[in-house]
Amino acid sequence: MIMTNWKLEISYIGKDFYGFQKQPGKRTIQGELEKVLSFLFDEEIRVIGAGRTDTGVHALGQVVNFKSRGHKGFSCDKLHKVLNRLLPEDIKIKKVEIVDDSFHARYSAKRRWYIYVVYNNDERDLFLKDYSWWISREINRELLIFSANLFKGVHDFKNFCVTEDEDQTVIEVYESFWYFKKDLLIYFISAPFFLRKMVRFIVGSMVEIALGRKSLIELEDYLKEERKERFSVPAPPWGLYLFRVDY
Repeated sequence: MIMTNWKLEISYIGKDFYGFQKQPGKRTIQGELEKVLSFLFDEEIRVIGAGRTDTGVHALGQVVNFKSRGHKGFSCDKLHKVLNRLLPEDIKIKKVEIVDDSFHARYSAKRRWYIYVVYNNDERDLFLKDYSWWISREINRELLIFSANLFKGVHDFKNFCVTEDEDQTVIEVYESFWYFKKDLLIYFISAPFFLRKMVRFIVGSMVEIALGRKSLIELEDYLKEERKERFSVPAPPWGLYLFRVDY
């Protein structure tokens, strides 16, 4: 039987999900997608994601694919509209395509982009609290820029991730930079893949430096040799977004 390979670009608000990956008894992105898609196609659908975002992490441009036995009468446009009617309000389908059978959302990806949002103001913003890391102390923005540059290039990130099941910790980071817009400090990073909590540990490390708690020299040392203790705690998940996946 000929299988149809569907590619979806999706966004979601992560605060009420236990991450992307399906877990028994937990509300997850994969679980919600598979439930609706299995109903629509009248068969068991398995969804593959480009990135397994953690609990509370958002996405602006997550990519998934799944295969079905034929079209079931759905065009890309019709499936797009039906999914957005049936899925919960905190998941939105941005684009639907039929792709080559060899396409795999995870393994076909060439580059993944994440962004992290920091809100730096002495007063909390009620409407940003679930979508950014509020830091009331003044942050040295020049030190953020310098520290971001240190992460660019090929490094072993074993000191900046959760490593229980990670075999490959050497990664080339293509882009690592900050963009500032008034009180919003937005960090951009891209690489072929990321380790668990890697971006959050990186952001937490840069903030430690920018608040004067650690130095750039200490950070360079952590990038060169393995340590028993972490450079910092990871930044909270609600400021992190899977921004884009390039194929």
